[in-house]
Amino acid sequence: MEGPNQEKNSASIGRRKFLTLGIGTVGAALGATYVSLLGSFLNPPAASGATELQSVGNLDKFPVNTPTLVSYKGSGVEEGVYIVNLGSEGVIALDFHCTHLQCAVNWVAASKRFICPCHGGVFDLKGTVLAGPPPKSLRRRVVKIEGTNVLIGGMLV
Repeated sequence: MEGPNQEKNSASIGRRKFLTLGIGTVGAALGATYVSLLGSFLNPPAASGATELQSVGNLDKFPVNTPTLVSYKGSGVEEGVYIVNLGSEGVIALDFHCTHLQCAVNWVAASKRFICPCHGGVFDLKGTVLAGPPPKSLRRRVVKIEGTNVLIGGMLV
């Protein structure tokens, strides 16, 4: 009576251990992948801005203290960038991705703020975090003015 039952118990315990190890291994691999992807979203590699400068228009196209969304083709992918002419303080280029989870931020002229529609992040004209979950200011891109031509490039580190 013990012989056949004992064989079945040994086989089922072996399967249970196998499944436990298999599920644990798959879970660990998925967790590691998730953490690495999250890290790449929160800290993307900086682009070399000096070699990738692209013209986005004349300076008169960008009114003072009014962010203008332009498209920039960096790394072969078209991206949104806000050009902000700060008058005597110069021109800055802000990446339009929220630093929380990379949602596209919108300039809301009525409140004079950038607002992220996903989780309520709020940034001022210069991209500084004012409210919400974003961990840091909007990322800036390299800006160079040649005569009246505005050139932008990769992310500043």
